[in-house]
Amino acid sequence: MKKYKSKSLVVQSLENVSKVVFRNYAPLITELIGRSPGVYALYDDMGLYYVGKSVDLKGRVHHHLKDRHKASWTHFSLYLFRHEHHVDEIESLLIRIASPKGNRVKPKGRSDGSMLKELKDKVKEQQRQDLDGIFGFKSLVHKKTRKESNVSLGSLVKRNTALFRTYKGKEYKAILTPEGFIRLRGKIYKSPSSAGKSIVRHGCNGWRFWYLRNENNDIVSLDELR
Repeated sequence: MKKYKSKSLVVQSLENVSKVVFRNYAPLITELIGRSPGVYALYDDMGLYYVGKSVDLKGRVHHHLKDRHKASWTHFSLYLFRHEHHVDEIESLLIRIASPKGNRVKPKGRSDGSMLKELKDKVKEQQRQDLDGIFGFKSLVHKKTRKESNVSLGSLVKRNTALFRTYKGKEYKAILTPEGFIRLRGKIYKSPSSAGKSIVRHGCNGWRFWYLRNENNDIVSLDELR
């Protein structure tokens, strides 16, 4: 079967070229660039000074020979893109990472904070598990959430799956069926919390109480499957 290589986003580049070259041989450089879109970087004696983007790079860098940046940069790099679709996003990413001193406006980017929220949730869950291992189960006791009440156990597994949990030094095992029931010590439970409560004798979040092995053989909580 023939393999096809994906096309690179960057098609041509010039790196660490002296400003003198651009000033004295601008026509030759602009002939090479054409009207290609891309990003460029200006450097001073200390390193990266400015990052910019343009759909007409030859005109943009030439402009910096006359504007407020004229006396600030000594070398430049150009990266020509195959198309202009990602020019804005890549320029924004470079500025946010490197924070060049010549860029007065720092782009905020398009992040909606969802990844940070997900990380915080995972950290909280890990902290609860760590506390449980040190001090006992009380740290895992939480009120029933709306998320818990709306998720069906029947959508989690395709075959009978072993659930397990160690509580106060004793190992407990149960079976989660594809129909969404939990079989534990000869009884059937319709929710993981009711099955967990039968062990701890008080309210608990069963989604965080029970563990199983997923398709990759990793140990995860029921909550991580939702």
